[in-house]
Amino acid sequence: MTEPTRTIKEGCSSCFRSLVKNPMGVLSVLALLLFGGALLWAKARDPFDRIWFTVKTPDHGKAKCVAVLPKTAAKPLPVIVYLHGSGGSLLGSGNELRQMAEMGIAVVAIEYHQTNDVVFEAQFMAVQHHLARQKWADPNALGWMGFSLGAQRQLSFLLKHPESQPRLLVRVGGGWVSELESFKPPLHPASNGLSRVFILHSVQDNVFPLADAERTVVVFRTNGIPVDVSILEGEGHALGPNRELVFRALGEYCLAQFKGPEALADYRSIASWRANRKPLWVYWSPALLWIAVWFLAGRPRKTATRTRSMLTRWELVLRWLAAMLATLAVGQAALHLITPRLVVTDRTLAAARTHLIQPKQQQDFDYLTANSGWTGQRLRTLLTHVALANYNRDLVNWKLDDQVYRDFVLSPQIGPVADGAMNWRRLLWESFYPRIRREQDMEAAAEIVVRHLRGRVTITDTASPTQSIESMWLGQIANVGGFERLYVAALRSAGIPARLDPGGRAEFKVETGWKAAPRPLIESVVR
Repeated sequence: MTEPTRTIKEGCSSCFRSLVKNPMGVLSVLALLLFGGALLWAKARDPFDRIWFTVKTPDHGKAKCVAVLPKTAAKPLPVIVYLHGSGGSLLGSGNELRQMAEMGIAVVAIEYHQTNDVVFEAQFMAVQHHLARQKWADPNALGWMGFSLGAQRQLSFLLKHPESQPRLLVRVGGGWVSELESFKPPLHPASNGLSRVFILHSVQDNVFPLADAERTVVVFRTNGIPVDVSILEGEGHALGPNRELVFRALGEYCLAQFKGPEALADYRSIASWRANRKPLWVYWSPALLWIAVWFLAGRPRKTATRTRSMLTRWELVLRWLAAMLATLAVGQAALHLITPRLVVTDRTLAAARTHLIQPKQQQDFDYLTANSGWTGQRLRTLLTHVALANYNRDLVNWKLDDQVYRDFVLSPQIGPVADGAMNWRRLLWESFYPRIRREQDMEAAAEIVVRHLRGRVTITDTASPTQSIESMWLGQIANVGGFERLYVAALRSAGIPARLDPGGRAEFKVETGWKAAPRPLIESVVR
């Protein structure tokens, strides 16, 4: 080894020894490793890539843009260029962009000029040119989607610049534009041009009347352009609390138009994608390694100053007592950590009833264990149903008699096809209970449940009819019957007594009897 190399090595060793002997240095490195690992873990679990970029116009400056690309789909991706409404912003459109991108579509949004048509047209043209150069964008699967003012701007641009027409035009809450008065197609169905228009409008829209949307439909259809229409009852112009649900449905529609209805059969959900990500401890392993290094190399070496014979009697007693208490603590921890992982048997049930179940939960535990369907299942699943259902019952603002509670809230059995391993309660409870915990009325809570459920789960006939509740929730896709079974499970997870009616649809129990559960604003746009 050369002298410079030896000097460098000795210097590094000296610095390392100084660092591990300095408590503040050790803690600083540990904090840095933990924080960095957490950031990498969070980034790895983020299902989207966000590409921020700026487009330049010849005479009207720049426009900020963002592209949200799903990591769950292969590139090149179908592209939707989305324009928010009046008063909206690029950052304020995040929920809508994510809902659509989750379906496997790249969504591009623009901070466009809302009051000057000339500036807007230059910005929008610059975005089209930018997308044509991107490798992640499929040039044969381009769509435009506008909400309110955004829908107006896009339609006017399309009629003025037919050479730039997209394959798909989606209008949400848009109205009539003056350019339609003199519309004469060069627009027509073509392999590289506008092939379909989708118009979604609310009956109670007080900004652009429904009649304006209907007139627009007539113009397109008269000129040979296919139009799909969805009219929403009970919502206003801004779509209210159903906004995220609506944009998921729009993402489903766009995906089916670009790749066909069978595209949903290959849909890969965010939940299932995240389930395959590395756990947090992997990213914290450098921090754990650093602790081990410090423990082995940096801790002070202590020399024995006293022999066993020099220990007093009380010191021996205290040491034995500490050892016994530690043994008891380890045994107690093992009982609570290991026993729930075991398979349900008479012995494990007896151990759980004696040591793991609280007195007030014993009747619920006995009710569930009387069912033979637990054979071969994990004890933890049964204990979770008992604990969460009981906890939920103490917190919700409506009271149920014991029989209704046990049959239609506590019970995890909904149907032989959907039950599977019956390991669904915690998954659903964590998602639904926080949203309804302040509700005083059971029906209002049920409306929140179905709104969130449909905003997360797609309904399509291409989904497997034999999926379990857990697989439907993680896969975020279900057929009509599967959605109803999942709906019942979601209601039960939130403490709402629910079951399937004779027609296979969800219903819930109110004071006057059984009542049909609220329906989602949009059930399906793809069959």
